[in-house]
Amino acid sequence: MIFLITLVIAGCFFYIGYYYRDEIYVYYQEEILKVKDNIKIDKNQYYKDKDYAYVQNTDDFIAKDKKHLLNIFYTIINSGVSKFTFYCDDSYKTCKDDVVDLVGDEVTLSNINNFVHPYNSFETVNTSYDDYGQIDLEITKVYSEEDIKRIDNKIARIIKQEIKPGMNKSEKIEAVHDFIINHGKYATDEIRAKNKNRSFNKADDILINGYGLCSAYADAMALFLYEFGIDNYKIASDSHIWNLVNINNKWLHLDLTWDDPVTSTGIDKLEILFLLIDNDRLKELKVEQHSYDKNVYSEALN
Repeated sequence: MIFLITLVIAGCFFYIGYYYRDEIYVYYQEEILKVKDNIKIDKNQYYKDKDYAYVQNTDDFIAKDKKHLLNIFYTIINSGVSKFTFYCDDSYKTCKDDVVDLVGDEVTLSNINNFVHPYNSFETVNTSYDDYGQIDLEITKVYSEEDIKRIDNKIARIIKQEIKPGMNKSEKIEAVHDFIINHGKYATDEIRAKNKNRSFNKADDILINGYGLCSAYADAMALFLYEFGIDNYKIASDSHIWNLVNINNKWLHLDLTWDDPVTSTGIDKLEILFLLIDNDRLKELKVEQHSYDKNVYSEALN
């Protein structure tokens, strides 16, 4: 008899929950709407108040479509937060699926990363979501606070040493370009094999430790560009990354890696072939690794 009564009670609760499921859903939606209308994001000192053809900052964190979703991800990463919650609009039926696809799309996420300040760039992006359109992001950054302090101290010393009064933007860039190349080397397979526990992808690898891959060169140069107040972002192909720089409203390519060639004799060599060149000149040099996605990095075409 007790078992029968328990079943009846359980059945009643199930029926009530099922019967009132729409009311529960509506109540939940009304409650989170109050949150949705007041979503704000904190922005750290490395936030870029810059919009580009591929991504733009937004203050609307209720995703309406794929393009809007991309802009939300850019704004969150660009702002430098470690955790953030946004929502899917009721009319955006594929929102959760698109979020899952985006988080699993390394190419698109890397493209977004290239538009933000290096200190806000992410190493990992994790997401969770519920049936009511709430999306939670958790971001792990590439650079720690200790990294940033060490790199900034190094950059300050280099600027004091290399940048002279009266230098224009192009002269400042050339001075840093030459310094990095003269004091750092590309991390060849041989060097990496001898230092398997070391990183070669970050700005401090080339600026402080003396060896880096193309990402280290690009991050290091980008940090100086931001110090000089010069708009820039990193531009990438499938196998390479370099800098795109806005000088006097013209976007120019800047590739320190290819200006620091590995020679057969091991002798250091400083080139200026890829120092602030336009897109036509880049094509003339016919380097396969400079084949980039024109739909993503369209400023380079200007």
